[in-house]
Amino acid sequence: PVNIKQKQGVRVNNSLQRALHAFNQQQYVQALQLLSLHTKKTADWYILNSLCLSAVNKITDAEQSYLQGLSQFSNHVGLLDNYTNLLCKQRKYTDCIQFCEYSTVSLSLEKPRLNYIESLINQDELLKAEQFLSETSPSQNALVRYHWLTLELFERLGDLQQIENYFQTKLPAQLKEQFHFVYKHACNYRNLGQFAEALALLQMLLKQQPSAELHYIVGCTYYDLQQYEQAQAHLKACLELAPNYVPAHESLNKLYWEHAQSELMSSYAQTFKNYDANPVLIHSQIGQLLQLDKLEEALLVSSDATRNHPQNLDLHHAHSIILDRTGDEEKAFSLLQQLVKAAPHNARYCIDLANFYIQQGEYSSAISHLETAVKFNPHNQELWAYLSIAWRLSNNDKYHWLTDLDKFVKVMELPAPPGFKTFANFNKQLQELMISLHTNKLQPLDQSVRSGSQTQGHLLHRSNQLIDLFKSSMNECINQYLMQLPEDANHPLLARNHKRFVARGSWSVKLEEGGFHANHIHPQGWLSAPSYISIPNEMSKDDETKNGWLKLGETSLNLGERESIAREICPEEGQIIIFPSYIWHGTYQLKSTSPRLTIPCDIMPLK
Repeated sequence: PVNIKQKQGVRVNNSLQRALHAFNQQQYVQALQLLSLHTKKTADWYILNSLCLSAVNKITDAEQSYLQGLSQFSNHVGLLDNYTNLLCKQRKYTDCIQFCEYSTVSLSLEKPRLNYIESLINQDELLKAEQFLSETSPSQNALVRYHWLTLELFERLGDLQQIENYFQTKLPAQLKEQFHFVYKHACNYRNLGQFAEALALLQMLLKQQPSAELHYIVGCTYYDLQQYEQAQAHLKACLELAPNYVPAHESLNKLYWEHAQSELMSSYAQTFKNYDANPVLIHSQIGQLLQLDKLEEALLVSSDATRNHPQNLDLHHAHSIILDRTGDEEKAFSLLQQLVKAAPHNARYCIDLANFYIQQGEYSSAISHLETAVKFNPHNQELWAYLSIAWRLSNNDKYHWLTDLDKFVKVMELPAPPGFKTFANFNKQLQELMISLHTNKLQPLDQSVRSGSQTQGHLLHRSNQLIDLFKSSMNECINQYLMQLPEDANHPLLARNHKRFVARGSWSVKLEEGGFHANHIHPQGWLSAPSYISIPNEMSKDDETKNGWLKLGETSLNLGERESIAREICPEEGQIIIFPSYIWHGTYQLKSTSPRLTIPCDIMPLK
């Protein structure tokens, strides 16, 4: 039983005794019935009532109960603690931030203040979170939460070396051996590219407390170390414990595909043979079949899934994609219309419906749906990318406002990092390092690369002096780019420019002869910033075939004569090209036996 008096802020008195007893016996409905008999509603009554409502999954009613209590007892510690806890637990971080900034007394109390900081971190208001953490002196009871949030903040800021330093010098000794902190330390080692150190900690935890998640992360770490048999064994062990663990299925099938193993897709069939079909896992299976271009099998699976789970909109959406890919455009279009009507704020459904309207030349309909969705998803790069297409094709001036290439596309020379006279001198060593990291010969299933390879993980997080030096050069260019941008509070790029940024994704791409990037955008970015590390001699500004050039503006929609290339750039070794992540881009085919080597990066703003 839960000790409400100690953990939830409820003072036990005679009027609440029976309801509290029922709550501690997990008899939540009976507790609610008992509470409904009381006419005098104290702050403790509101807390217990809200906890009972949460326990029976009436979350909206629980929130309303807390707010009713706070309208009468605005400074009550227990109400403030529990209400902000609930908002964080439900991931309603924006609501938590707004409430704490309105009810300023919250920020003087430890638990609401930490809930506020957690919400700031999860909403990427990292500079404000950093300030509040620096001004917080935790009590003994809050030490775990305080130090965990500090590590979470460093992780979001991309400062992994600071995390390592924190573990070594600032984390209290009594926390260093706690399971979750050891796990965090192992994950940080893995992100730094120190895979052996990560594995040692993870194997220790696996002996102490075996779990599906631990088997999964151990399997991924073995994969990082290119020890594929061990990776496969642990991914299978994960699925033994948690048959519906989607990341393990997807990682296992990626491994099967990369090594041309006959077991490809077998994990799904095995799970569905022994367990009831989970709709989330079915959705994953359909996605994998689509990536493998197994359309007939995908159609069979999605048809069965929509019959068996008629209320699951994501399965209907997957079915619409397959219908379109297999030539039944009319049925796919009708299904997407129903989905958007049922969930008008869902960006994915809206984008796919807009694609149909654009294909049919009905640009005003596409714009209407996209502009509605972007109000609810203002940072969604794909929505802006599709709006750019519809605006261009309808001759809407907003296209130029959104994609002004003269303002937003910059080609810059990477400066020489400290200790080197020129970037070219430094780049010789960087080239050797990047080539050594391309161990996978197959192009990734789920990326834009064709006839090439891509490194795994966040490249700029790796603990390596050369990568750190490259990062300092790249950061100098991005800082300069941000300082030159104009201001516009309504523009999706400019409104988020706070002159501070973090690299959220980075990797290296090695294009081989005949390779290219299919036209795409970067959904996880705000700015895209590819750096050019090695350029074949055959690539030149005088080449009429534009061998290996970057092209901007052409989409992946295969619009034929309606397509338009807004700009073509022949990149040079030692350059970085910076542009908004919603701008469509791809490359011309590479015609050289020497590789084209780049380090692309997704940049996100800090505020």
